[in-house]
Amino acid sequence: MADERRDDDAILMVHVSRGDQDAFAILVERYRVRALNFAHRFLGDRETAEDVAQEAFVRAYQSRHGYRPKAAFSTWFLHILSNLCLNEIRRRKRWDRALQSEAASPTISLPVSASPEGHYQQQELSAAVRRALHELPDKQRLAVILQRFEGLDYAEIGRVMGVSRGAVDGLLSRAKESLRHKLSTHVRESPQRIAACGVREAEGWDR
Repeated sequence: MADERRDDDAILMVHVSRGDQDAFAILVERYRVRALNFAHRFLGDRETAEDVAQEAFVRAYQSRHGYRPKAAFSTWFLHILSNLCLNEIRRRKRWDRALQSEAASPTISLPVSASPEGHYQQQELSAAVRRALHELPDKQRLAVILQRFEGLDYAEIGRVMGVSRGAVDGLLSRAKESLRHKLSTHVRESPQRIAACGVREAEGWDR
């Protein structure tokens, strides 16, 4: 089913390259929420994420004649979106702005606890995971989001980021080690809750 959807997206984009605006409207509807969530996770600011996601669709349409169906539309589009997110981070750094404020951090859903103490611990853990993720270097954070939230394999991440598979392996390995270190206390206390946050590797942070 996933392969059929990818093929369908590619066919739609071919029609877009030939001037079919209705086909592009379908792609926008399919990827609108995904693009917004991706940008929000990376930037931590919903308003800016909305602007960046919208700009990504504009860039995709402007680049429609350069699309080749051998590339999955999702990979091609995420490459555009990732570059815009990185550009936004660079812009913030140039103006000496914070990467992220605690209040604007994306919400990471955790199981609801019945006790006030458990609820507080979950909030504390959620905040720790957000901080750890956003303290990663930009490209490491991007690689983690592409793998853990977008479900891309190493080869696909490499195509999105424009780097080799070996480079992806290095980025994810360093990110994993950094997150393990930053979250070591929480991992010892509750590895299951770390898993619920969606940034835990399959083999576990505690190994």
